[in-house]
Amino acid sequence: MFLQSLTLENFRCYERAELDFRPGLNVVLGPNASGKTTILEAIYLLATTTSARGGRARTMVRHGQSWGRVTGRFVVDGRELTLRTTLGDPSGDRSGAKTLEIDGREVASAREIIGRVQAILFWVGELDVVKGSPAERRHFLNAALGQMSARYLDDLARYRRALRQRNEVLKGMAHRGGDGRMLAPWTHSLVESGVPITIDRRDYLAALAPEAAALHERLGVGAEGLSVRYEPSVVNSQADGELADEFYRALEETHRRELDRRSTQVGPHRDDMLLEIDGVDLRRFGSQGQQRTAALALKLAQARVALARTEQQPILLLDDCLSELDPARGAAMLDLSRDHEQMIVTSACCPEHLADRLADAHLIGSGADDATCEPCEGKE
Repeated sequence: MFLQSLTLENFRCYERAELDFRPGLNVVLGPNASGKTTILEAIYLLATTTSARGGRARTMVRHGQSWGRVTGRFVVDGRELTLRTTLGDPSGDRSGAKTLEIDGREVASAREIIGRVQAILFWVGELDVVKGSPAERRHFLNAALGQMSARYLDDLARYRRALRQRNEVLKGMAHRGGDGRMLAPWTHSLVESGVPITIDRRDYLAALAPEAAALHERLGVGAEGLSVRYEPSVVNSQADGELADEFYRALEETHRRELDRRSTQVGPHRDDMLLEIDGVDLRRFGSQGQQRTAALALKLAQARVALARTEQQPILLLDDCLSELDPARGAAMLDLSRDHEQMIVTSACCPEHLADRLADAHLIGSGADDATCEPCEGKE
């Protein structure tokens, strides 16, 4: 799986740009604020139908324009695949619309797009998976599993709907009174959709943890050990058939707290995962460098698990890693590009200490012009 070409129209800072890519290592070069991250954002948008930056679709349209568009030509299993996302309406009739197309055919749902192409993005926001709130780590799990499993996305949608309705009932009970029978339908739906989410997350992290540890060792030159552990809200005995009973029991035990706080207190919406370096909590005590290396190892491990499960190797999108990593870690990251069908990296320049590893890379200017590698002094 790899990207052949990308066309941007009225997207962020670009009026129009056409870029060609190749299998292997691609490096997008350009000064800061020249639109390098936007190129990765556009590729991620095509794969997932959402922006990694969040926000409304309208914010991705170039200032002063009523619409924007991203088109990508991919090769998947030897066949060409064209994906297109149009933000707004060129006719001006539907300014807030988002239109998705596969090979020129409009599709009704993002579910028809997600999974056709897998893309894994590492950028500054990904540090939140290490140092941010539990919600950031749940987002990481949902994004990773969602690209591989449409069923997971369905379970997640059903769970969120049940959670929203159940919380509304709890708020009503706090004002008007009532008993558990009012909650029963939504409790059942919450458990029914929540159990497979818990199992999927547990199994995914069991596969991810050893891969992340091995990659972290390579990136960190073997100095420190990374461990990743699932911390579910509902205690899981590892017996899948007992998990529903445990979920019901946990809901019963927290019912008084639910009424006091007017919200559901246990379930996958309160899951977390623990990241440690040599037994030390990375979120609380890790340095910026340790957190960055761990976050990068998680993303690279995500690609390995995706390959093992889907037999498709995701496109790796790495934003500004060459300047942020020290020479040894930067070299180790580029060496890992040999393990991937396509890696797309952005950089303001070609660090001198990495010149030999960048010699065979395909260089792309962020302004869609041909780029040349002018070495700069490496980060010490």
